[in-house]
Amino acid sequence: MTDPLLDLVREYRHQIEVFNASPPDMTAEEDDELVALTWGPHYERLCTAPPDATTLEGAVEAIRLIRWEEERCGSQPDLTINVLHAALAFFDEGRGE
Repeated sequence: MTDPLLDLVREYRHQIEVFNASPPDMTAEEDDELVALTWGPHYERLCTAPPDATTLEGAVEAIRLIRWEEERCGSQPDLTINVLHAALAFFDEGRGE
């Protein structure tokens, strides 16, 4: 069974790795362009319309992502609230029983 939230979290993390492997001497414009091509669209979806978790693994990985983002970047209420809502959907729908 696939989990769209788990897939999104994994792709977001992968795209962050791609971005972090970029040359350190990029201009601000190049940096912005690379964000738009890598992790930016995935971050936007996580902040605005993440799909509900359909597996326990997806729910847990989403919560881990929130912890990691909060430790790394600080307060991001859109990401935190929306991803938590998507993760909790797994439990609220009784799938965790």
